[in-house]
Amino acid sequence: LHLTQRDLSEIKALKKPPPPIRLLMEVCCLIFNIQPVKLVDERSAQGRLRCDYWEPARRYLLSDPFFLQKLRTYNNTLSIAQRAKIRRYFKDPEFTADRVRTSSKAAFELYGWVDKLMQEPMVANSATTTIPPP
Repeated sequence: LHLTQRDLSEIKALKKPPPPIRLLMEVCCLIFNIQPVKLVDERSAQGRLRCDYWEPARRYLLSDPFFLQKLRTYNNTLSIAQRAKIRRYFKDPEFTADRVRTSSKAAFELYGWVDKLMQEPMVANSATTTIPPP
C-alpha cells in the first residue's frame, strides 16, 4: 500500500468530491462499519432523505490518525452481506480504476487496496482460518 497521510489529506480536502471518490469512500465506510448520515435529497421534490457517507468518511476515516495503520493491518473479515454490497459498487460505471485514477491519484491507491481486498478469498473470524471451498 503506497498511500501516505498526505494522500489522505488530499482526499479529505475535497469539498464536493467527484462521484468515483464519493463511491470509494462509501465502500471504505462499509468495510469499517461507518454509518451514513441522512440528508435531505435536494433532487427530491418530496424532501426524501438520502444516505450520505462523505462527511462520516471525512470525520471517522480520513481524519483518523491511525487510518493508514488500520488499512495496512486490516484482517479481512468482511461478512457475506458486506461483500455483496461492495460488489454492487464495482458494477457502477463511475467506480472503475480509470475513473478513480482520473479523479485523484491519491484515491487510486485506496481503490487498489479495496480491489485487492475483494479479490482475497473469504476469511472466517480469525486470520488463519479460511472457509474451505464447497
